[in-house]
Amino acid sequence: MKQIKYIILSLVFLGSLALADTGESNNDFDVSDGFLATGDLLIVRPISSAATIGAFGIFAVVAPFTEMAGCTEETYEGLVEKPGKFSFDRDLGKFEK
Repeated sequence: MKQIKYIILSLVFLGSLALADTGESNNDFDVSDGFLATGDLLIVRPISSAATIGAFGIFAVVAPFTEMAGCTEETYEGLVEKPGKFSFDRDLGKFEK
């Protein structure tokens, strides 16, 4: 059972490495940013990914009501797009817009 746990954790870690960067190369990455990138990879990305999944679940529940109110696009953008872009569409260690 312990071995399965380590395999799953390893796969999650490797998967987060694959999703962590947008592929843009920046030459202005100094040593102090390495600490931010490590914290981003190990703490912020997994939490923000889980938050994105949870927010999508909330959106799925409230979508019929937002459709009646006529604000589905705004709700989708606030609950799914913004957290998703924060999680997956930015360089590692870069928190500003």
